[in-house]
Amino acid sequence: MRFSLWPHHNENELYNEMLQILEGKTFYKNELSWTVFVAVRENGSLGGFIEITIYPQLDLCDSKPIGYIEGWYVDEDLRNSGVGKRLVDIAQKWAVENECTEIASDVEVDNKVSQLAHQALGFNKYHEANECIFYKKSLI
Repeated sequence: MRFSLWPHHNENELYNEMLQILEGKTFYKNELSWTVFVAVRENGSLGGFIEITIYPQLDLCDSKPIGYIEGWYVDEDLRNSGVGKRLVDIAQKWAVENECTEIASDVEVDNKVSQLAHQALGFNKYHEANECIFYKKSLI
């Protein structure tokens, strides 16, 4: 699923990142922690995931610390069924439990589906740079 979300990345790199996340290591920027939540289908296979980090601060956010959605993916056959919303809901709950009052995310400029999904869940566009649109949402 990570490769489906980020096909321009090397599959081995994505796998190694996943191992680091499972080991509780940080590796990306200055994040404090990583957590992954998955959507499990009735047959036991996975149908989606959300990766969330905690940053001590981000320049474009008003509060500290910040929950940040690093990756959010739902298989096509499960989209528009509430799976993506449930993943975001649990990520937001986890962020609040980790003392965050805001959650942020980014979307590639050409990913209209993800932009609409973010907007439908109450995220507001707050910045655009380097082919990405940045969103944030208050958790209070």
